Amino acid sequence: MRFKFLFFLTTIVLFVLFSSCKKVAGDGGLASIQGKVYAIDYDKTGLIKSEGYLGDERVCLSYGTNTTVDVETRTSYTGEYKFDFLQKGDYTVFVYSPCDTCPLLQRSVLQKATIVERKEVITLDDLLITQ
Repeated sequence: MRFKFLFFLTTIVLFVLFSSCKKVAGDGGLASIQGKVYAIDYDKTGLIKSEGYLGDERVCLSYGTNTTVDVETRTSYTGEYKFDFLQKGDYTVFVYSPCDTCPLLQRSVLQKATIVERKEVITLDDLLITQ
């Protein structure tokens, strides 16, 4: 009887210790995700009017499986963005692009990233906005 009680107590203590140490996606870490936002502006005939990296564009980040914005930043004048101090886990980076045929005239352009190392720096492909 005493052995069963000690085994039960040890199991509970180990469960609490290991479950409370698990890190989830979010802020408070040493990793980062970075990239650039590129825009292409088409005329009505489908020809490119202008293109280049887009400054002062809103870039959003969602933690884990969230579909809402957990944190956002703006691009620099060179189109660069960076999210610092992230924990290990899954993330979604996204911007909004105008879309004449989409509901509310916009669509999400997103990329997924997974941080696996404590101090990892992930550089994503360009987020492409078409207008």
